[in-house]
Amino acid sequence: MTKTAVYNGDTEKITIVSDGNPHTVIEPGEVAELIGELAGFNTDEFYVLEPGEWYAKRENCHSGADIEIYNAAK
Repeated sequence: MTKTAVYNGDTEKITIVSDGNPHTVIEPGEVAELIGELAGFNTDEFYVLEPGEWYAKRENCHSGADIEIYNAAK
């Protein structure tokens, strides 16, 4: 089973909604492992519940996670 490490790069906790996983709260600067490859960010299958302009960084992640989530509005 594939797992994806997701890092919260924001200063507030975020709630990740993704297919095959319960809603997952990630504290600022923390990493959570979710089941699946989480290919389509900001789709019905994988998104952040809180309001904001969220984006996913997948390359050159300084945290060591597979995906880093940031809010462009800040």
